[in-house]
Order: sequence, then C-alpha cells, then structure tokens
Amino acid sequence: MHLVTEQFGAELVAPAVLRLALPTPTLPPATTTNHYILGAPDAVLVDPAAPAFRDQAILLRLINQLRDDHGVHVRQLLLTHHHGDHVGAAVALAERLNLPIAAHRLTAQRLQGIVPVDVLIEDGQKIAEDPDGCWQALHTPGHAPGHLILHHAEHALVIAGDLVAGQGTIAIDPTDGDMGQYLESLQRVHVLSPKRIAPAHGPVLDDATGVLSFYMAHRRARESKVLQSLSQQWQPADALLPMAYADVSRLQWPFALRSLQSHLLHLAQLGLAQTQDGRWRRAPES
Repeated sequence: MHLVTEQFGAELVAPAVLRLALPTPTLPPATTTNHYILGAPDAVLVDPAAPAFRDQAILLRLINQLRDDHGVHVRQLLLTHHHGDHVGAAVALAERLNLPIAAHRLTAQRLQGIVPVDVLIEDGQKIAEDPDGCWQALHTPGHAPGHLILHHAEHALVIAGDLVAGQGTIAIDPTDGDMGQYLESLQRVHVLSPKRIAPAHGPVLDDATGVLSFYMAHRRARESKVLQSLSQQWQPADALLPMAYADVSRLQWPFALRSLQSHLLHLAQLGLAQTQDGRWRRAPES
C-alpha cells in the first residue's frame, strides 16, 4: 500500500490500516479529522467526516484504488460518535458507494433525521479482520453517549475517536457528555494495555498507556481544583472559573465553562457538590 500512501498523503499506521487526515469544521487547535480504513480484504472506513466535495472525491479515489490495486474492499462506514466533524461525508459516500452506515444505538438516536444508521454496533462486536487478527468495537461513553473505539489486540492499537486527541484535549460538554463515564472509559481502554493510540484528530500517539494515564490524571487534577473552588455559599458556575481554571487563558474560558459544568455534575453524582437554580456549592460534610 506504500504507493497509495504516497499518492494520497495517507499514512500506513499498521498492516492493513490507513490514516488520511482531511479538513473538517472541528474545534481548534485541530483542523482535520482522521479517516481510518482498516481490515483486509474486507475493510471499514471509520469516521467519514470531510464535508467538502473535493475531499469526498479524494476518499472515493482512495477507496477505488485500494479495491483495484490491492483487492481491499470497503464494505461499511462506521461512526465513532454523532458529532458533525465525524459524520460529514457519511451520507454522500453511502449513496455513492451503496454502503451501510454503522454506529452504536445511542449514536443512531442522536443522528435520527440527519444520518441514517443501517447497522447497530454492540459493545464487544467484531468489526473487521486482517491476516493478523480482528478489530473489536468497545462502547466508551463520556465524550458522547454512543462513543465507540476500535481495538486490535495483535497490533496493540486503538482507533480512539475522540477518547483522546493528538492535538489539544477532549471536550466533555454537559449537553451530551458525562465526566464520570469518560473517566471510566479511559480506564477501560488503559486496562487493554495498547502500545499505540490513533485519535480522530492529530497524529498517532506512541506510549498509549502513558497518554491514557495522563488524561486520567489531568481530569482528576482539574476536578480537584473545581472542588476547591466551591464554598458553602451558592455561586454561579462562571464565578468558579478564576480559581478552577486560573492556568487557562481567559480567551478559553467560554470553552472551559462547559468542561467546568461537566466536572460539577460529576461532583454532584459523587455527593460532593450541590446545585440549586443554576448555582453551586460544596456539599455539607455529614
């Protein structure tokens, strides 16, 4: 596949695994979403995301050349989750190639009326295989309710979606994220002991367990700061930003506020914070 990688600017991540980054309307500092084609001879395209026609044309040419030159046939489009920077090409490619779109049930619910999901993926389901083994889907909610990652034990590789990022960090928005579930998902993937982790945004990361450990430690340290910012007095969430996010530029505080609210909701689940009329305080000690 080396000629294919040179022609299209793709990267051969592992045997029978291609990564192609294409522009999407994603959150900074990222500007692209990685499109992964994995499996052989039957393959899956993960996160068909590029909304621009010219970039979809690149994907079509790549898919056709893999078929004609290497006997690799893309049989399915798989969505790691429902966010717009992961599904922008799904409908167009499904129609052009007559391919089914696969996702978790909760992703299908979020995309109802926007992207038709034909195949529902269960936790632990085999997605694709190659001569070295198989790819297994794991349900890893937190960033999004139906978030999936793909794990290949023999390659010691994880296709991570938005579980981690190669650039910046991962947003946990209170509208569809859950901080407690996100921490549990990081731990679940950490236990798999992958060697490399391939995010949806940015380069493939070595020392995967170190990356996952960093993400868990970072979130727990931030949550500790959020807890310390709470007092016995009721306060709006944005009043906590100067203490909880003192190390973050004020220009980023609108984004930080959403993460702060997710941490507060998790602290409330743990019985450490209370909310009333949109205001927050530390839960009284029993």
